[in-house]
Amino acid sequence: MSAMPRPSDVHAYVYCIALAEPFGQGRDLLGARASGVAGRAPRAIVLRDLAAVVSDADATRYDISRENLLAHQIVVEGAMAHSPVLPVRYGTVAWSDEDVRVKLLARKYDEFQRLMRYVRNRVELGVRVFWNRERLFAEIADADEGIRRLRDAVAGRSPEEMHYQRIDLGRLVEGAVLRKRDEETRALLDVLRPLADEMTVSDALTDTMVLNASFFVNKVREAEFDATVNALQDAHAGRLLVKYVGPVPPYNFVNIVVHWDEG
Repeated sequence: MSAMPRPSDVHAYVYCIALAEPFGQGRDLLGARASGVAGRAPRAIVLRDLAAVVSDADATRYDISRENLLAHQIVVEGAMAHSPVLPVRYGTVAWSDEDVRVKLLARKYDEFQRLMRYVRNRVELGVRVFWNRERLFAEIADADEGIRRLRDAVAGRSPEEMHYQRIDLGRLVEGAVLRKRDEETRALLDVLRPLADEMTVSDALTDTMVLNASFFVNKVREAEFDATVNALQDAHAGRLLVKYVGPVPPYNFVNIVVHWDEG
């Protein structure tokens, strides 16, 4: 947050909105690990009690690349270590610091204050649950006589010989997996949903994924949520794998989209 004049062709890449106090007096709280998009060091633009975490940008558009996405994420997570954060959509670039101050912080000040109250005492926790593939298909076959009969019929026979039977088997298994996913998802959410203030469920990314969900949990219930996830893992050991992530920035519950030209 230098007082030196800034070149007119240097723009500001915006990562998130945070509370100003931790970033006051030029302190670099994000550290060396947060190098920012295009390797630029993050800094803060402050208006009253809010700060926009930004870095210098020599372009107004950045490609979606693994390197850039990771740099964006690291800066937001670094800011979250010191303040509640409101994530700003990847690739948001202001023409100048003044645009950030006037067209973002000042224009959206009341909205950001409301959102800060919303996120202040909550954390986002991610839960992804996967089947053990062998156990999944064994359980499906055990529960469905038609699938079991077709499975046994094609076993040890050439694909050419049992072409249509294999197609039928695949269709039956696909339907059984969808039904089983719905059942298991409902059972998991019946346990986890009451512990969260809000929840989002995303599409399964693979055929063995059971649940892909994010939970917005009050900090006073975070330990209880942790314990419940661990208990689910223990209860389903060998058949389900639970991947648990968090706390992370509230990407699934707050996503600031900036339109610089709006009135």
